[in-house]
Amino acid sequence: MQFSYDNQAPRRAVNLTANSDLISRVRAERGNLSQLLEQTMINYLAERALIRWKEQNSAAFDSYNAMIAERGTLSEDIGLLL
Repeated sequence: MQFSYDNQAPRRAVNLTANSDLISRVRAERGNLSQLLEQTMINYLAERALIRWKEQNSAAFDSYNAMIAERGTLSEDIGLLL
């Protein structure tokens, strides 16, 4: 599932608290905390969007699965096994 956001939006300073050991380890690896936070937020929001999409489409999934259980797949019907 594709997730989109305005990557041209202005950056904003925020105050955060985090585990000091994790911060030290990321800095020791020359990691960029801002980039790491942004990528983590992108991943989180994309995951949440996928969960919402699955919830919104669960009736269609259930219907399709019931149809397959009742009738089988098209490839089974015409004798193709992939």
